[in-house]
Amino acid sequence: MPLLQIIDDDPGIAELIAAYADAWHWQSTTSASLAQALQQAEQAPPDVIVLDWQLPDSTGLRSLEKLRHLTAVPILVLTVNDKEADIIRALQQNADDYVVKPFSPGQVMARLNALLHRSRTEAAAAKSASWTFMDLEIDMERHQVRQGGVLLDLTPLEYDLMSAMARAPGRVWTREELLRRIWGDVGEAFDRAVDAEVARFRRKLHDSPDDPRYIETVRGVGYRWREESARNASL
Repeated sequence: MPLLQIIDDDPGIAELIAAYADAWHWQSTTSASLAQALQQAEQAPPDVIVLDWQLPDSTGLRSLEKLRHLTAVPILVLTVNDKEADIIRALQQNADDYVVKPFSPGQVMARLNALLHRSRTEAAAAKSASWTFMDLEIDMERHQVRQGGVLLDLTPLEYDLMSAMARAPGRVWTREELLRRIWGDVGEAFDRAVDAEVARFRRKLHDSPDDPRYIETVRGVGYRWREESARNASL
């Protein structure tokens, strides 16, 4: 039975989500502050987290940073602020999805279920797959990538981006697909977040967009992992 950790100082919201979690046959714990949440997460590691963006003892970005030091499980952020810049910052800080208040608790549970399914699917795949692409060695179990034997310092978002595309060489990924696949459903308004992430990842790979070895830009559509890179791959 999945364990959901609900971090929200509004008891009405926490009780509502907990009731829906119970109806979905999930267990749940509730925390009204970041300090309490961190202690609970250590004692009973959750499978998924719902995080209120504003807590009495913490800001949203600080909460995400502290939680990410403790756990890599999916985090869905609840926020009353639908400003694009704040949402992009949350996603870049490794939130997995977000919902703006007021919200449908049924939709929240559906999103959490999707995050849990994705997390478990990726964990199972990570334990059974390691491969190489040209001079890249990808260790799915350890979430590590080496280039020419040198360990690359990749963020979780960069690793997820590479993992999604490298698993399907030659497939064209639209920006919207990558957004849903990596960050959740945030819509076309955040296309530039994908472009910025790809640009940072390319720099770490020393991969020129004008003469790419790994990631090709499909003008007006999105990106793809080059099939030529995969021809020498071992799975």
